[in-house]
Amino acid sequence: MKNKLIEVLLFVIFLSLIFYPDMVHAELIDALTIFFKTLFPSIFPFFLIGNLLISYNFVNTINHLLKKITTKVFHISSNASFIIIMSMISGFPSGAKYIKDLLDKKIINLDQANYLITFTHFANPLFVLTTTSLLFQEKKISYFILLSMYLSNIVIGIVTRPKNMEKEKPTIYQEPPSFGDALTKALTNTIDILVMILGNTCFFFLVSRLITTFFPLNSFFTCLINGFFDLSKGITSLSLLNTSLCFKGMLVLSFLSFGGMNIHMQVLNMLHGTKVKYQNFLLGRIAQASISALLFFLLYHL
Repeated sequence: MKNKLIEVLLFVIFLSLIFYPDMVHAELIDALTIFFKTLFPSIFPFFLIGNLLISYNFVNTINHLLKKITTKVFHISSNASFIIIMSMISGFPSGAKYIKDLLDKKIINLDQANYLITFTHFANPLFVLTTTSLLFQEKKISYFILLSMYLSNIVIGIVTRPKNMEKEKPTIYQEPPSFGDALTKALTNTIDILVMILGNTCFFFLVSRLITTFFPLNSFFTCLINGFFDLSKGITSLSLLNTSLCFKGMLVLSFLSFGGMNIHMQVLNMLHGTKVKYQNFLLGRIAQASISALLFFLLYHL
């Protein structure tokens, strides 16, 4: 049944390429514009430097510095510190990416990976501040959104943490490659991820546009459809809503926390070949959407 639905969807998209070429062209231009103006500048440098840091054993350094915080707050080995910090400053899907990287290098184990995937879902702070500043007149609202996003994941990490403190395992040191080799590998890895993100963005922009074109909805449900498939499009379409800033902020956090099908497909791609449970990621996103919206409501009114 699922395969049939996918088959029908793909056939409808194929027909739209023939019968609605102008609409498809305009939607793809919008997707490319958002990618190169917003996503690429905020993602590329973080992913590139993150890959280089892994090559030069910075994982061990950050794990040592944050050992006490990670073990006491999250009851997990300090080897996870790098993933938590990089996911907070790089933005999704870096959480899934670094979980897979460190799992492959046996720096973390599968149980740790399944726990980390529930709360290492953060939007890039530059992306959040850039997109929300266009939507809200008050800068403090953008910072409330950012704070709510961070706090909601920390709450999830504490609530779902292992009951018993994990025993510390010795860190693994690997001889770093030459800088030229490390840079080439980092660039290749980063470009592969960016191409995957660009492809997903274009595809889900087109899917949401087809749905809202063939099934006309009011502006509120149009925003929900857009946000369900791609959070960038969902956030930008909120300008069409004539509602309170508080409600718009809660919707922004719902889109950021859930991630949209675009991000979910990226995470599934990152986790391919591992035994990390996607269900943990999905449940974490549903919980984060609820908690972050509540936190924003309280911050806004207090």
